Amino acid sequence: MSFCDRRKYFSAPADELRRNIPRWDCHIHTCYGDGVSTIEEVVHRAISIGLERIVFTEHTEPWLLSRRNWFERYVADIRAAKERYTGQIEIFIGLEAPATDFGNKLGLIPEMLESADFIVGSAHRYPGLKGRKVMDLSPEESIEMEYKTLMALSENPFIDAIGHIGGTCQKYHQVSLATKEMREVIKTATGHGIAIEINLQYHQPFSLIINLCIEEGARITLGSDAHKAGEVGAIVAALSLFEGFRVSASPTF
Repeated sequence: MSFCDRRKYFSAPADELRRNIPRWDCHIHTCYGDGVSTIEEVVHRAISIGLERIVFTEHTEPWLLSRRNWFERYVADIRAAKERYTGQIEIFIGLEAPATDFGNKLGLIPEMLESADFIVGSAHRYPGLKGRKVMDLSPEESIEMEYKTLMALSENPFIDAIGHIGGTCQKYHQVSLATKEMREVIKTATGHGIAIEINLQYHQPFSLIINLCIEEGARITLGSDAHKAGEVGAIVAALSLFEGFRVSASPTF
């Protein structure tokens, strides 16, 4: 699968979301990182509720990982599950990688880039803080840094989607990017073939980001940002409650 085809495989046009919510979850964490469930537990949950496709997207920051030298085992476990459940669900190796500068650098090693089927780029600890933490910033500084980080990600040739736009400044300072800034990130990412994640944890109510994605002709990917098996698929369930939205087939949420 070419890189362009890969990006399209894990995303859907935003204007199709009302008619057909994909039964996917493309943002899942496990006990390899800061989640609590095993890969096997996540797969069982996904199958039981009727998901068609899941992507494990473990963090790559060392302080969020449960062990050293984890990646080889992570890949092996996902590949084993993929083989074991062939025909029941599609399972993919993914990563959630932070931007580490305002160019194209990500918190990845070459082996990760080579093995991953799907990479979500996120603004976590903003680049250039020089020892400060996000919580040390003023709300205005956090918004400015988040926007600058997201704009860098919107042109990053190594990622497939941008995760939880505006999520970090919201988490630490309870402030949001302005609509104008969100639109600019979405527009730029779309121009570079990068999808926009609709994230359960940070984008409710969904109307604003969905409407911006539709207006800018963006492709979207769905992410529960699950950290335990019971949260897998929650993004599909939440979107299905929107008036006029319809899941592609009837899962057992």
